[in-house]
Formats: sequence, structure tokens, C-alpha cells
Amino acid sequence: MAKRGAELRQQMLHAAKAVFLKVGFERASMDQIAEHAGTTKRTLYAHFTNKDNLFLAVFDLVLDLQLDHLKSPAAYAHDTEQALVLFCARFLETMLSSKPLRLCRLSITEAERFPQGAVRLHEALFENVQARIASFLLERLSTSPEVSQQLAQKLMGQLLYPRFTRALFGLVEPQLVWSDNLGSRPAVDLAPIQSIVAALIAPNGTAA
Repeated sequence: MAKRGAELRQQMLHAAKAVFLKVGFERASMDQIAEHAGTTKRTLYAHFTNKDNLFLAVFDLVLDLQLDHLKSPAAYAHDTEQALVLFCARFLETMLSSKPLRLCRLSITEAERFPQGAVRLHEALFENVQARIASFLLERLSTSPEVSQQLAQKLMGQLLYPRFTRALFGLVEPQLVWSDNLGSRPAVDLAPIQSIVAALIAPNGTAA
């Protein structure tokens, strides 16, 4: 049975993301995307008036996928430190894998033409993660909103630099996949993350 409505739109967005990541914005065509989605170009244009709108819609898709994939630190463990470690590990697994890296490179390449896309991707991959960490710290450590934001920003910086920047510039090979069962078989080494988180949180449960 042919897909319709929201289901078909999602199928087309996932197809567009795959094509854009493979060949870039300039070389991607609506014909290619329609074929990859298993639909017609006429149907594709009925949902997205042009390739520009489709490109921007892909970044909204990424935002939704990231929010659903990461969840909040509290979903990972009852213990505050362990929950934060596992949440950060999941985040790193995502950021150091090949597709998010290619999407970041594509966003940078097209930033002048599509600044909205760059803003949306930055929101999806970084701002929302920092906000979730800050909210978790605010609740668990009983700090002020300002201190929670500062701690979250510091943690993000220590997690991402230099591993993410080295991967972004192609100095190291990206991880192709992340583990489905993070608790028992993480695809990243938890020890450095545990050190960063432990240094951020004092033993008595207040900010260091």
C-alpha cells in the first residue's frame, strides 16, 4: 500500500537527507530524491515547493531525531554522575559518527546560502544538548540557573575539544555506528568522560 500524508513526508525527508549527504546540495536533484524515496517528483514538489525548502526541512528532521535519540540525562541512570556520564557518551557516539560529521560539513559548506539551516543544525546538535545538561544539573545539584548553564557549557567544551574538531576536519576516522546498548557496550571510552564529569561535580553533590 502506498504511503500517504505524514508517513510519506518522513520517507521523503529521510531520502533527501541520504542524497544530500552523499552528493551535496548542488549535485542533488529532485529527481534523485524522488527516486530514492520511491515516489514521483510531482509528489515531492507537492510537499516541498523547491529544493531549498526541502534542504531546510532536513535540518528540522535532524533536530527531531536528535531529541528523540538522546533523551535526557535522567533517562540513563538514577545516580547523578552515572546518568551524566552515559548521556555524554551517547552524545559523543552521535557526534563522532560519520553521518552527523558529514551533515556538519554540509551545513558549513552551505552556511552562506542557508544560514537558517546552519542555525537549526547547531540548535539540534549542540544547543539542545547543553540545555538538557543545564536543566539536569539545575535539578540534581540545586545550583542557580546561571551556574548550571556555565557548568553545562564547560562540560560540552571539554567533551568536544579536540575530539570532535579533529574528526570534523578529517584528521581522524569517524566511528561508523554507535552502540544500541550503551550501558554494557559503549562505542566510546567512558573513562575520560567519567573524569570530566567527576571534576565537574563535587562529592557532596554540589558544583565544584
